[in-house]
Amino acid sequence: YKVSGGLHGVGISVVNALSERVEIEVARDRKLYVQSFERGHVTGPVELAGAAPNRRGTSVRFKPDHEIFGDKLRFKPARLFQMARSKAYLYRGVEVRWSCDPSLLPEDSKIPAEATLSYPNGLADQLDEVFADKATITETSFTGLVDAGKEGKVEWAIAWTRAGFGEADGFARSYCNTIPTPEGGTHEAGFRSAITKGLRNFAELTGQKKGADITAEDIMGHSGLLLSVFIRNPEFVGQTKDRL
Repeated sequence: YKVSGGLHGVGISVVNALSERVEIEVARDRKLYVQSFERGHVTGPVELAGAAPNRRGTSVRFKPDHEIFGDKLRFKPARLFQMARSKAYLYRGVEVRWSCDPSLLPEDSKIPAEATLSYPNGLADQLDEVFADKATITETSFTGLVDAGKEGKVEWAIAWTRAGFGEADGFARSYCNTIPTPEGGTHEAGFRSAITKGLRNFAELTGQKKGADITAEDIMGHSGLLLSVFIRNPEFVGQTKDRL
């Protein structure tokens, strides 16, 4: 793959070490290969399980080790659903099939037991969901996608509400190689600088003298911004990757 949000195998190594059992299936070249691990140790070599003429890709199943986490360990469906949905709109055109045991969902939960997640228009579709019940300044959001091939790509969607969000600074959700960056970073700073410069230039071209005083805070105050970049060898601040 061209870009990655992970560190090439570190994540699965940690999951394997903390799991009672891990099962891997790889469908490749019309054949199915399998291998399993228990508490971090391989149970045997990679085995050819048979033909897989209509299947491609990798399946990973794991069961967290109760000896490490205790018997009360539970996954949070809401968090997993949000992660699955974010992958779907960050990779426009990809289809994510979500399935969760209904008994794990609270009675008042808004998380569906089954759903097909697909966003052909990427971030634009996601922003439309966010603004579904809000009055916006323009009928459609401002969106863009620039694909520089091997160098990476950037996608954005931004809109403004008439009444604001009840938050002083609106909201901004940014990602790098699908990894959430809640503290922003150089990609957010670059976007803020670019849109501020663009509006100032537009104001100058149209004779709006007050446009020269526009600041990034004026523009982003009541905006909703979604920003995603895919780049090679990203540099994050710390291992939690909260800031690019």
